Amino acid sequence: MTEPSNISKISHNLGLATWFGGALFGQIALNPTISRISDKGERGRVLNEAWGRFNAVNFLAIAATLLSWRLGGLKADGELRAPGLTRLKNLMLGGAAINGIASGILGARIASQSQEGDTPVEAGTQPAPETPDAAAQSQRLIALTGPSALALLIGVIAASTVIETSAVKPRGVLSRLLD
Repeated sequence: MTEPSNISKISHNLGLATWFGGALFGQIALNPTISRISDKGERGRVLNEAWGRFNAVNFLAIAATLLSWRLGGLKADGELRAPGLTRLKNLMLGGAAINGIASGILGARIASQSQEGDTPVEAGTQPAPETPDAAAQSQRLIALTGPSALALLIGVIAASTVIETSAVKPRGVLSRLLD
């Protein structure tokens, strides 16, 4: 087993940082602050445009994170260092990816409820009384998928740190011969 390349490590860490940072910014700053805009339709337009721009970058960040983990040798290296934690990280990455992609799809569904993307909203995850039913349902689901992805990403970052700092576990003669 060869050590993962620096390119794989950098790609994984930059992808994970972008993914986590965007999710954190959205949950802590953008989604709640959008309610400061007086016009509810304008809130929706700004929210949809901001998330649309970020999701274009976030898709690349998710792909970089997952591809460098699975194909860049990081997962295999993790199995040698902390096998149980590596399997847990694998599950959390999958869960975060599903939640992140679902949030993007739901956001596009909300934006599609009006021609200009100006679907009226109270806040990022709170529909207004005049929000169309399909958009309101999507907003309620995003209120679950967004924080879920963020929590899973916190777990991934913690697991990554422990895996990267763990020593390679001793292996038996037979397993070394089969490499």
